[in-house]
Amino acid sequence: MSTLSPPRARGIDHSLPTCGETRCSGHGTCVVPAGGTTELVCDCELGYQGESCDDTVNGALSLPLTLSVLGVIAGLLLLAFIVAKIRQKQKKIHKRKEAEKHGYNIAI
Repeated sequence: MSTLSPPRARGIDHSLPTCGETRCSGHGTCVVPAGGTTELVCDCELGYQGESCDDTVNGALSLPLTLSVLGVIAGLLLLAFIVAKIRQKQKKIHKRKEAEKHGYNIAI
């Protein structure tokens, strides 16, 4: 007796890359243009553009945005440091005044 392998189903092979994955960089789908030509074009996902959807819409903003965020963070850290120094100085002055008020001779 021989064993037969199950028949292979015919149809679409889902393991093959789609047109959107190959032609549209995985960021769009292939569509037939309205003009009726036979060549497929890419319909890009939100945030992507170009003939093959490989350009990001906000790509030109990434460096200035990053620098702006870093600048804001550095500014907030500097402001927090200045406020901490001012409060430290105020506490020192307050302690000195309290010591003088009570007649203590404390060198601060």
